[in-house]
Amino acid sequence: MSTVMPPAPDSFQVRVTAAVKGHYQTSMRRSLQSVALYEADRCLKNRYSQLRPFQKKYALFATAVDLLSTLDFLNEYHRQEIMFRTNASKEPLAPDLAWRRMKLITREINQTILPKAKALLEDDANKEKSHDVICEILLQNMFEENSEKNSKPYPSMWEFNHNNVFSVYRIYFRGVTLDPNIFPARLLRMVPVPLKKPDTFRMAHDASSLALANLTINASGRNNFDVSEDDRRAMLKEVKDHTELLKSFEGIVPDEEIAKRKRALYAALPPVPPPYIAGAVGPVITGKRQRKKAKVAGAAKPLIPSIPAMSIPPVVATPEVVKPEATTAMSIPPVVATPEVAKPEATTVPETTKPTAMDEEADWENVDAVVKEEEQAKVTVAV
Repeated sequence: MSTVMPPAPDSFQVRVTAAVKGHYQTSMRRSLQSVALYEADRCLKNRYSQLRPFQKKYALFATAVDLLSTLDFLNEYHRQEIMFRTNASKEPLAPDLAWRRMKLITREINQTILPKAKALLEDDANKEKSHDVICEILLQNMFEENSEKNSKPYPSMWEFNHNNVFSVYRIYFRGVTLDPNIFPARLLRMVPVPLKKPDTFRMAHDASSLALANLTINASGRNNFDVSEDDRRAMLKEVKDHTELLKSFEGIVPDEEIAKRKRALYAALPPVPPPYIAGAVGPVITGKRQRKKAKVAGAAKPLIPSIPAMSIPPVVATPEVVKPEATTAMSIPPVVATPEVAKPEATTVPETTKPTAMDEEADWENVDAVVKEEEQAKVTVAV
């Protein structure tokens, strides 16, 4: 025997899921934002009297975010995307702007939808039709008015692209009045609000609800080599946390957007610590331009550093050796005559080129002086 499942209880989740047919597209962003803000306003009606004006705006924004978290067909990025100020800027919606948009929802419905619905329901042929059929007729009439194409049915996404409050009418109205059988508004939690009005209305989110548009890090310290060790560690940890969060968006966010965010994170990495060189004085030159300047400056300097001049003792001249005077002739025994051999004629040397004993001694003194200078130069280089 088959059992009949009871109908699901009427709730915010059930009606919103039925309105979008259980799936989300980017063109639905503003419509779902309007639905969340409208329902958040219903949930906070009884609490507004206890809050100051700026606290009401904070409570409205936070409650709308909580309501989106209950929709199972949305992922984390979709929930953040719905609460963007604009889809192009991807900046989070400010609480004061969320409040103004909520106030415009009822006025837009009263001006753009209810007059057309009233005219449609005055026809007896439409009085017995369901609310969903009435919505389809209204959308077709609005499409024909805007496009002047009477025979063509409206596109499936036209409801969300051209009138972001129509989903609110579909969910909360019946005819020209609010649905008397609407589900009761239920506040999910008591939203904490600041006691003092802050300087900015930007909401601070924890890591679990961090918007992809907020994945930016101050890169001002990128070229600052005076970053302390603690600051360097903190910057590395922040980049690591954001990188891990980006991985959770893979397959959801386009790859180009993920790559762009990663490049921004890598650009925010702290500078590499300068290498340690023993005995180095002053900062170590690591940049290409600095190394080139240092190379040019070093080319003008001598390879051997200058050292204090050393006193070199003067070279003492070697005393001239006194030659003995010629002795008197000694008696030599007669030489036996030998056959006369023809001797070559002696070449005559010019008198000016004949070396003398004094010239040879001076030459040796010059050689000694040159040798001593070379030895002294070697000693200087060694020192």
